[in-house]
Formats: sequence, structure tokens, C-alpha cells
Amino acid sequence: TRNRFIRPLPRDTTSGSQEDLIQRDLYDIPRVCSAIQNEWKVEKAAKSLNRLTAYHLSRCLRQRLEGHLNGTITHPQSIDILLTGCEVSLWLAEQFASDLQKSFPRLRVKALSSNKLLGLYGQEIAPVPCFGFPDAPETHHELHDTIVLIVSHSGGTFAPLSCSNLLQSKTKNLFVITSEWDTQIGKQLRAMDAMDEEIEEDRPQVHHMLSSRIFSTEIGIRPAEPCSLSVVATHQLLTNLFSYISVILLSDARYRQYTCPTISEYDLQILEKCNERNIDALCEIVSASLAGEAYLDGDLSETTVALIKAGNLWAEHVLENAKAYIITFVYIFGTVISGYPLVYGIAVAAGLSKSTNSDWMIYLIRLFDAAIYFWMPQINIILLRLIQRRNLRHRMVGRTVVIADIPWVAQAGEAFLSKIFACSYSIAGLNVLSGNPADHFVHR
Repeated sequence: TRNRFIRPLPRDTTSGSQEDLIQRDLYDIPRVCSAIQNEWKVEKAAKSLNRLTAYHLSRCLRQRLEGHLNGTITHPQSIDILLTGCEVSLWLAEQFASDLQKSFPRLRVKALSSNKLLGLYGQEIAPVPCFGFPDAPETHHELHDTIVLIVSHSGGTFAPLSCSNLLQSKTKNLFVITSEWDTQIGKQLRAMDAMDEEIEEDRPQVHHMLSSRIFSTEIGIRPAEPCSLSVVATHQLLTNLFSYISVILLSDARYRQYTCPTISEYDLQILEKCNERNIDALCEIVSASLAGEAYLDGDLSETTVALIKAGNLWAEHVLENAKAYIITFVYIFGTVISGYPLVYGIAVAAGLSKSTNSDWMIYLIRLFDAAIYFWMPQINIILLRLIQRRNLRHRMVGRTVVIADIPWVAQAGEAFLSKIFACSYSIAGLNVLSGNPADHFVHR
């Protein structure tokens, strides 16, 4: 298509192509993050649609702050910035809300699940109670003119899409963070300005441009089921948006005094430097260039080589039960069909005759062969570990991967790995657990 707002469909990988969709997403991470960062640079501001949307958001934020300063916003439950989404998008939004709230304590920032918002505000007869959560019809937050950021990679998930329509009756300051400009939520938000009766008749297109509501990572549709590139791209965009909002609040003395920031300009400089150096680190981790091309085997970084080595070791741990099962299958069928179990076959080769009068010897040999049949899986595992030079003292049980990190990283990592093994057989699969090492992970 010639429309720059519509992303082309990905290449067809269903007929004859052996491309790994998950690997393709990983290779694209440095390229996408670099492109998002470049859009937020000063020299690209005039051409960046994300910066145009950020300008609209800054106007809405300034209006909120002016309302606090002049006393027009007095409701104790009034929310300044509300973020909403589902699953991975919600986890990213929660971390963004946490960082922004800690950096500006008096700025009221909250992240809520889109399903909870629909339960509270989307029922005409009676709202659906959210048990175990403080939000209820009697304690609901004031959302009049609240800045709402809807985080949805696809831009068409049911709950965020419904919220984009539902919340229009409460606030006009709606924005979406998505994978491209042409999405269902983007269509809903663009329709807001088309129906707005206050559009300037002499310059309607200018009004529409300055009222842009769509932040886009520009990665389009990603067919791979596990979320990797979409999570990293959304996090990168939220990082740039956090810096942009922080600059706005720190650049005005009145806003600074009201929000009581715990972050300084120097902190933002450090964040920007880490943000830029992160691109080099990503290239080193995934061994791909900024063009999304994989490095040749001889050009792999030390980090990638170490990761592959650790991955191969983990794979041997996971697959040892399946390999032991196959060896056991071959041994049982081979010895039963031939009639020569291991110990009995050795005894016959050593000169034992079936016509011997030593019945006790025959029974003893059968006892050893029966023991081998019974412990064959464990014996095979020990043999595999000896051949592969792995630790013999590891437990012979199902494998579990435990991810300990801050909430959104642990949850996203668990979701990614769980979906990779979603269709694997239980004998060749693994269990995935995650937790915050500073909180409930210790007790789990």
C-alpha cells in the first residue's frame, strides 16, 4: 500500500519457509528500539508523528496542572493520568505508572485493568464488582478530563477497545499506545475529533493534526505467539514518554513546586545515556545489527556465545527424560523380542547353558535383569549425564524455570517461556514460575 499509516503484512511463512518467527522478532529488537529513540530526538521532532501526539498530550497535562494550581480540580479521587490494558500491556503500564508516581508524588497516576474498568463503568443495569480490589462504584475515581493512556499492541483487544469507546463520555483526553496507526482503537479515537462540534471550521485539518492521539511503535503485526518484540518496543516508547513528561514537569517552576519531584535533570541525563547505550547492549545480546540482520557465526558476541552455551545446557536438562524414555523403549523391545536381556545375554556369551542344573544361577540372572528393567530410566539418565559430562547429583524430576525480577519483567518472562512450551509433551516440557525477589518470591 502507498498509505504510510498502514503497515504491510508480514512475509508469508506458512508455505515452504523455515524462518523462525520468534527468532525474527528477537533480531528486530535493536532496530526497532533505535528507530523509536530516533523519533524522539530534537532533529526529528518536526517529522515524528509520535512527537506530535506527545505535544497534544503535553497540552492536556498542562491543562490538568493549571486546574490544580487555580483550584478548579478539587475532587479528592480525581486521577491525572490513567493507564489501562490487558496482560503484558497492563504489566508495562503498571511499571510506567509506578515510576511516574514515585518521580512526581503529587501527580495522581493509576494503572487499571481494562476488564475492571468495563466491570465498573460498562454495565447499564449494575456494575460488576471486582472482589479483592479497592475499586467499586462507591469508591470509584473521578475521571473527568483525566488523561487516559490505553496500551494495546494489537489495537483491537476486546477490553481496551471497549474502554476507548466507554471512556469518551468521561474524558476527551484519550490516547493509545499501539503497534501501528491503523488499528481499531486508533479508529475510535480519530472519530472523536470528527464528531467534535468544536472543530475550527476555517482550519479543521490543522486541528486534527494537533489533536493526534496515537503513539505507535511501528512494528505492525507480529505472527509469533510469544510476546518479545512487542513488549520491548512498548517499553522503549514508554521510556521515551516518561522522559518527555518529566521534562515538561521540571521545566516549569510552578509545576515543579506542585508535583514535588524526586527526580532531577541530572537523573534524566543518566536515563538518556543508559537509553542510548542500551541499543549496543541489545545488539550484543541478540547478535543482530541495527538493520535487523543476524551476525554470522564467527561474529557472534561473547554474550551471545555464553547465552547459547547456557541454553544448550538447560536443553539437555529438559530433554534428558525424553532421551531416557527412547533408550528404554529401544532396550525393552530389543531384549524382549530377541529373548536376551543384558545380564542373561552376557551370561550366555560367557558359556551359560539352558540345560545347566544351576537353577539358582538362572534365577539370580533373571533378578538382575528385572532390576535393570525397573531402574532403566534412571540408569539411562545417569549414562546420558556421564556422556554429556553434566552433574550427576541433579535431581531426576520435572524441570522448572524460576524467573526472579521486578513484577513486569518476571511476568513477561513467564508468559514468553510458557507460550514457547505450550504445545510440548509433558515429558519434554517444563514448568515456569516467576516472582518479585524483594517480595513474595522469597515465600514461594
